[in-house]
Amino acid sequence: MNFTNFKNFTARLVRHELISGTFFVFVGSIFSNFLAFLLNLFLARRLSYVDYGIFASLLSILTLASIPAGSISTVLVRFVSDYHSKDQLGKLRNFYKKSFKFISLFSFLILLLFVVFSPLIKDFLHLDNVFYVLVAGFCVAAGYIQVLNTGFLQGLMKFKFISFVSIFSGIIKLTAGITLVFLGFRAFSGLWAIALMGLGGFIIGFIPLKFIFAKNKNKEGEVHIPTKEVLQYALPVFVSVLFMTSFTSIDVILVKHFFNPQQAGFYAGLSLIGKVIFYFTIPIPSVMFPLLIRRKNLGENFNNLFYLALLLVLIPSLLITGFYFAFPKFVVNLFLGGRSYLQIVGLAGFFGINLTIFSMINVCVNFFLSLNKTKIAPLIVVAALAQIVLIYIFHSNFYQVIAVSILVSSALLIALIIYYLKLFVLPHKSMNLTS
Repeated sequence: MNFTNFKNFTARLVRHELISGTFFVFVGSIFSNFLAFLLNLFLARRLSYVDYGIFASLLSILTLASIPAGSISTVLVRFVSDYHSKDQLGKLRNFYKKSFKFISLFSFLILLLFVVFSPLIKDFLHLDNVFYVLVAGFCVAAGYIQVLNTGFLQGLMKFKFISFVSIFSGIIKLTAGITLVFLGFRAFSGLWAIALMGLGGFIIGFIPLKFIFAKNKNKEGEVHIPTKEVLQYALPVFVSVLFMTSFTSIDVILVKHFFNPQQAGFYAGLSLIGKVIFYFTIPIPSVMFPLLIRRKNLGENFNNLFYLALLLVLIPSLLITGFYFAFPKFVVNLFLGGRSYLQIVGLAGFFGINLTIFSMINVCVNFFLSLNKTKIAPLIVVAALAQIVLIYIFHSNFYQVIAVSILVSSALLIALIIYYLKLFVLPHKSMNLTS
């Protein structure tokens, strides 16, 4: 290949919809996370130890309460992409109305649960004000509301605007948090900043969605949405997302149970280092998801898109993991500030292997869910439960815990690849042989 051909190939590759979409989502995510980091740093330095401890503990509650948001977003993207690629504006409009009603009701119920259990949460976290819990509930509700427009934007493949929303929301969060601290809102500052971020992102998300609400001159009437089909898809998606979350959290919880507090802290730091790989590559499957649905509906080849997504995840994951093996001390100093964390330098590379495999699994799961192949849910559940059982049996040291995760993740990845070959590769080969 001469230089001109290489240049043309590179130009086509850069313009590829998966790569360009991933770039915009990645940039928005990086800026948003950087702004969130600045706010967290500001809160840690300006708030008292007590107030920052209150905010951090409530932030963990918010994270747990927001787990179902991932499955809701997946369902939204699946059907929005389907209706949009088929140019079914009536279904798209009606689906938005039904989704808005459902998410509004779901958000209200979440808020109600926070109200009902606020005394228990207050006592469990040793808070001096029940309103901390109530505001945290409002934060979760606002986050679920934002998922509606974000899911529609992703399904419509508005990746540039998704990036803009991420940055815009991050600016709202940072500005509101700093302002509220100076106004004396203490631990409430970070919570209200999160709530305003969710509401701001939801409102700004309406801009590219205005065509959905435009009056239809042809008066198409009420368009039926197959509610049963949506629910049949939503249940295995929820199970898949829930147990996928378990893969990157249950090991930390079990280590906290089996090891002393200091060792548990070391493992939590190790997990943070490893998750850099996952967060670095996560925009790729999120962009791939609606692109696959569109290609399938248009009768185009979608396998090459899947292969490209796997490659785009694998290459940086391997590079980061290799860096962890080559410069583990630098990595631990960079992310954890050294200190006693230097005891785990020998484990950084192995944890990188674990998260590399998991990131590949994430691409496969998104691939199957985008094509409505929800039978993978039992595989994910079995693998997640196997990880729990094996860590219960083998937890003499961190090496055993990580080895269990690598073993189970590898088995799941192999099972998913076999399932893919069975569905999309072997049938075509048999057809070619008989033709």
